[in-house]
Amino acid sequence: MRVEFLGAARTVTGSATRLEKGPVTWLVDCGLFQGNRDLEERNRSVRPYGAEDLSFILLTHAHIDHSGLIPKLVKEGFQGKVICTKATRDLCDVMLRDSAHIHEMEAEWEDRKGRRAGKDGATPLYTVKDAERSLHCFQTVNYDETVALGEGITVRFRDAGHILGSAIIEIWVEEEGQEKKLVFPGDLGGPNQPIVRDPSTVEEGDVLVLESTYGDRLHKSREETAEEFLRIIQDAIGRRAKVIIPAFAVERTQDVIYLIGQFIRKNLIPSIPVYIDSPWPSQPPRSLRRIPTVLTKRRERFCWRGSIPRITRADLHSDDGRIEGD
Repeated sequence: MRVEFLGAARTVTGSATRLEKGPVTWLVDCGLFQGNRDLEERNRSVRPYGAEDLSFILLTHAHIDHSGLIPKLVKEGFQGKVICTKATRDLCDVMLRDSAHIHEMEAEWEDRKGRRAGKDGATPLYTVKDAERSLHCFQTVNYDETVALGEGITVRFRDAGHILGSAIIEIWVEEEGQEKKLVFPGDLGGPNQPIVRDPSTVEEGDVLVLESTYGDRLHKSREETAEEFLRIIQDAIGRRAKVIIPAFAVERTQDVIYLIGQFIRKNLIPSIPVYIDSPWPSQPPRSLRRIPTVLTKRRERFCWRGSIPRITRADLHSDDGRIEGD
């Protein structure tokens, strides 16, 4: 068996691990490289992935640094299945389309800029149509369901507690009469999160493959973080100021919304307007409407109506730079 790291090595984006076992070749994750120009150029050099030779892709979760190259590989000839949880598929339905839209916009801007300089036109990494075509490759599985993929390869997806649908992937491989177990945690969440459940416990395995983005630091407790966040908001309200929070559209934004709602319900702050610059429409995607299937077990259940502050979807990309709410 051969394992090759194509991304998230010496950098924190572009997660992709290529595995070979006999005639079967597959990826665990297929993420977009994000960062400086040199890193992003790596997105166009996908020959090492062997798109046409891949049998399937196992996807831990929907974040673009783990899923964002899937449309590119489909464009380059991948015809296998992308295997993931139902919530991950629903989130990718939104996020891959939005990623493609961004690539189209950036290419259009580069094209206009290049033509003025007498250069060739720019082409997007992939288009919205490419993203939509890639979604037909998705095949969903349930948490804790054991799936045989042939050639002595069996997989199981366990809850990773990172974002909705995120999974620890356990892979059993039979080779030369022996079975070995590989564990790919993807991105792991911590305990006692406000929305998603705690990660499952994996008690054994022969090989553990994980990233170490935060391996050299200790995080504050969630209680300390919430108290610090509350002080910032209270200070801003006292000075009639605004708080601008860069946050991932999936996971971090929902946590922020939840905390603000908690502060309002506990009368720690007044009811304040919240603007979100997001690719999502005012109604959340299907996975969020089915949220009880991947929700924390706390009695105080998160729901999209009644437990969050008043939210306005904002367009932060208007020509004059103003915030424009729907």
